[in-house]
Amino acid sequence: MRLNPVAERAMAGRGPDDPDPALAAGEAGDPPPVDDAPSDPEHPERRYVPTGLVVGAAWSWRLLIIGSLLAVVLYLLSQVTMVVIPVVISFLLAAMLQPVAAWLIRHGWNKSLASIVVLIAGLAVVGAIITFVIQQFIAGIPDFYQSILTGLRDAQDWLEAGPWGLDGAQVAEILADIQVNITDWYQVNQETIVQTGLDVAGSTASGLGNFVTGLFLVLFTTYFFIRDGRRIWTFLTGWLPRPATESMRYAGGAGWSTLVQYMRTIVVVAAVDAIFIGLGLWLLDIPLWLPLTTLVFLGAFIPIIGATVSGAVAVVVALVGTENGLVNALIVLGIVLAVQQLESNLLQPFLMSRAVKLHPLAIVLAVTAGGFVWGIIGALVAVPLLAIVNGTVRALNRFKEARREAQARGLGDGDATIAAANANGDPIDGGRQAARDK
Repeated sequence: MRLNPVAERAMAGRGPDDPDPALAAGEAGDPPPVDDAPSDPEHPERRYVPTGLVVGAAWSWRLLIIGSLLAVVLYLLSQVTMVVIPVVISFLLAAMLQPVAAWLIRHGWNKSLASIVVLIAGLAVVGAIITFVIQQFIAGIPDFYQSILTGLRDAQDWLEAGPWGLDGAQVAEILADIQVNITDWYQVNQETIVQTGLDVAGSTASGLGNFVTGLFLVLFTTYFFIRDGRRIWTFLTGWLPRPATESMRYAGGAGWSTLVQYMRTIVVVAAVDAIFIGLGLWLLDIPLWLPLTTLVFLGAFIPIIGATVSGAVAVVVALVGTENGLVNALIVLGIVLAVQQLESNLLQPFLMSRAVKLHPLAIVLAVTAGGFVWGIIGALVAVPLLAIVNGTVRALNRFKEARREAQARGLGDGDATIAAANANGDPIDGGRQAARDK
């Protein structure tokens, strides 16, 4: 509460004609300075703007520039998806295969030979599995078809003799229509089922050409990622300013280690899911149990959503493709839920380090955003990319903190870099490598 102006002047020792200090800094009629305004002699007008507003405005225009740059980058990448998607897939494949190649190199193999052998062996295993699964899928379709018809007849008997007491003629007519539709669909599509995969990939000459080009690019890029991954990263970081080179080499190595650990973990988790759920499907004599097991394995590479979808497909097949459909479907549902609980509560916390562990909300949002931008491929690569960013940022913060502590002890830049790398267990020997590069 302010006093009378005359009393204020008297208490402050000012005469009636002395100016008010609140207005002395500006012309008459200017607002008084804000208490928490920053002191800036070059911009005196900032004395009238709160510090929070100045900081918020500074952050806002910087974020707008960064957001605009990211939007431009994403737009440019969306125009060259035939290059971007194969490179991203190659990056993930290299993360799975490079540790094997590194093991061979440590045991005396030539780097080029180890890389090509690992790549060919990986392709041979994947090709053999896909061929076997397709054969089993085609061979199991007739039995699955007969199981559906048997299930419909059992449903008819249950509706007539069960508690519902429905009229047999009406039930027979409804089920007969369903059976006719299923039979017609099967007869029409029987000859084209084998060609479905090829029709999707090569419906036109252009589509087939793009597929072959993408496949060649994946193989070519994966080979060089396995063989020269460190050299490629060293070359890329060489374009950065000198103060940022060492820290980014270390952070990039940490991000790569995070990706390798993530891919190793997700393969183990997918294998456990497929083994236990596939064993349950086999014991229950569910039609197409082997293709469903493969679907469960592949679905695990899309965390949460993939496992949910593959489990739901298995439940539906058990429901419509077996005699005791409802009972078998409930058993399959119980198996799927039990395996997923085992995975989420035991396997992932045990196998993944803190750098890889991601919140379920972040995973769902990443998978959704990736699927929206790039479809199935985007959903597949979203979480690994998020894990890379998470591991890289964490490692960069650790590196900078360790380097500041080393510099505070009086070490020079080179020695501080080595000390920071050693303190954090540099995944690519970044400190010593950076010192040698100098």
